[in-house]
Amino acid sequence: MTAAGAQRAPYTLIALLATALLINYVDRGSISIAAPLLEKELGLTPSQTFLVLSAFFWAYVPSQPLMGWLADHLGAARVLAAGFALWSVATFLTGLSAGIFGLVALRLLMGVGESVFYPSALALLAQRVADAHRARATAVMQFGAVAGPALGAYVGGMVMVRYGWRGMCMGLGVASLLWLIPWVRQLRIPPPQLEMRRTGDGGPSFALILRQRALWGTLLGNFCSNYGFYFVFTALPLYLVHERGLSLTAMTHVTSAFYLMDALSVLATGWLLDGWVRRGASPSRAYKTALSLSAGGVGVCLIAASGAGAAAGVGLLLATALADGLNSPSVCSVTQRFAGPLATGRWMGVQNAASNTAGIIAPIVTGTLVEASGHYTLALWVTGGVALVGLFAWLVIVPFVEPVDWSAQGAAALEAPAQG
Repeated sequence: MTAAGAQRAPYTLIALLATALLINYVDRGSISIAAPLLEKELGLTPSQTFLVLSAFFWAYVPSQPLMGWLADHLGAARVLAAGFALWSVATFLTGLSAGIFGLVALRLLMGVGESVFYPSALALLAQRVADAHRARATAVMQFGAVAGPALGAYVGGMVMVRYGWRGMCMGLGVASLLWLIPWVRQLRIPPPQLEMRRTGDGGPSFALILRQRALWGTLLGNFCSNYGFYFVFTALPLYLVHERGLSLTAMTHVTSAFYLMDALSVLATGWLLDGWVRRGASPSRAYKTALSLSAGGVGVCLIAASGAGAAAGVGLLLATALADGLNSPSVCSVTQRFAGPLATGRWMGVQNAASNTAGIIAPIVTGTLVEASGHYTLALWVTGGVALVGLFAWLVIVPFVEPVDWSAQGAAALEAPAQG
């Protein structure tokens, strides 16, 4: 990036990525909103319901490293467009599914499509956004991850009440495809992979990336934060209806409020972090402080919510959303800073694959605990405990956050066998 280019953030790119992530989470969360009706229509037990909810991640998780490689080698904008089209079509077809096997198959297809987003989007941000804008750009993009569930919960819930869950899915799928129209202009920008091929610099190998302590620390911390998010993402509607006795309409309002609070926290965090860095704090101190406060806050609030009354429980859930918002801009900024423009796609592919196993594990563990105990108390304790493990990862395992010198790392890796 040139010095002149570093002074101005690519606002159109950031806005389109935020919109794509919003659509991503609206489409992904459509089944969660429909879960109370699906349980009744298909006669599912709690463990079966959460098994369906987790099916998305069976394909989403293992596809991430491949999508990261494709983003770094074929061009992130192109890979993102192909995946976006695939998941939108899968969302539409979900409304036509005839039973549980069709639902699971389409959730798998959606998982493959949506697996392109984070490796591709973070690769684009690492390539086109300067450090001075990093946290804010990431925060605006990540706003879509929490605004999407909020919008999906409210609009999707209202559409579902009137037209049923099938009409909701089909409408979302068709509307999503409109995003591809403005994205065409991004496809016309030559990807830096062309220059990499001319200079012979393809970036670090997967083996070299896997040797980084920073990768394993961010992976664990990201897993713990994702476990809490996916617990809320899949279980909150059912928890509010079954445990707290809310109607579908009241559930929609509370769920939307949770994601709105989370979204506002995400945006505020991005601006505060960039401001703190401009005033002299190191990016490492700024990002790790936010990540630690997020992990501790989510853990404490969820554990406390298990024994709280109705009003206090809602308040603690909103506090959980506030704490969760501290995480999103920070974890993605940390990954971009460690990996740099040559390796962010692959680094994020590995990190997101492992950390998103939480999307498989959290619904299954939650469903098993709820079915065994008849309540959500144990599930809240487990989720809060996992969040606190994340606090250890950010404080102890993740080293000082600074760009990895891939040239030096690669040279050292080549010398080691020769010396041996």
